[in-house]
Amino acid sequence: MERQQLEQSIKKTLARFDVFDFPLTDFELWQFLDLKISYKELRDFLKENKLIQKEGFYFLKGREDLIETRQNRYREANKKIILAYKKIKLISWLPWIKLICLANIIGPHNLKRESDLDLFIVTKNNRLWLTKLIATILVALMHWRPTEQRSADQLCLSFLVDESSLNLSDCLIDENDWYFNYWLAGLRPLYGDEKTYQKLLLENAWLNKKLPNWQSPYLKIQKFFNRKSISKKSFTIFNIFEKISKKINYLLMSEEIKTKANKTSSVIVSDHLLKLHTFDRRLEIFKRAEEKLNS
Repeated sequence: MERQQLEQSIKKTLARFDVFDFPLTDFELWQFLDLKISYKELRDFLKENKLIQKEGFYFLKGREDLIETRQNRYREANKKIILAYKKIKLISWLPWIKLICLANIIGPHNLKRESDLDLFIVTKNNRLWLTKLIATILVALMHWRPTEQRSADQLCLSFLVDESSLNLSDCLIDENDWYFNYWLAGLRPLYGDEKTYQKLLLENAWLNKKLPNWQSPYLKIQKFFNRKSISKKSFTIFNIFEKISKKINYLLMSEEIKTKANKTSSVIVSDHLLKLHTFDRRLEIFKRAEEKLNS
């Protein structure tokens, strides 16, 4: 591997995480490089070239303050993860949920105090609309939905897929969408079936090409489901409920979601995938990272 190629990959990675105010350890830097390389090779390169680092963290020039920022956010993230486990009990009993992950974590434990609890939910096949409707009602009754006035620690149910649509490549803006790569790698399983999480990783094996050194640190899910199977008679009834729930969900959708639906990768509405991110900052993030890299 050419020295210049590795140096450029390191710079890109540091610049991208700098956008999120997140300095990296050498191991994290290795995991998020877009080049296949051994951990030892990277460590040797870092020792030889003496990149800017302090207390074991690597960052761009003049950004030493990020170390304190990271430490503060680590404490905030721990509090939020504990709170997420408590709040998710409100919906985790729903028999069609296969997996619940905490999302939008770009960098391990990198959550701001004002961040909401953004969830990624996998449901059983053909139970997406029913799960979405009941979960939304329950969260609304508890006044836990994010609003303009209050978003910190609220439950955001804006990304659901069923187990037939675990390949999330349609959510990419294009093949250079490194933000979504980091988003997917940052999913933190909270409740669910380990097999479903493993299947999610398998269905998105394309991530291994984008982040060839990355491996999920979550081999075991702390909270798992132990449920009785639903009878075939109930299955027929719930098929009817699914169709009704779809109509109700459409009525509840904002005009903005309806207008933007399926026109970009930000808002996707189908029977197997719901991605309702009307405010997508990815293009802005790409631009900021490129400016940092060029400077």
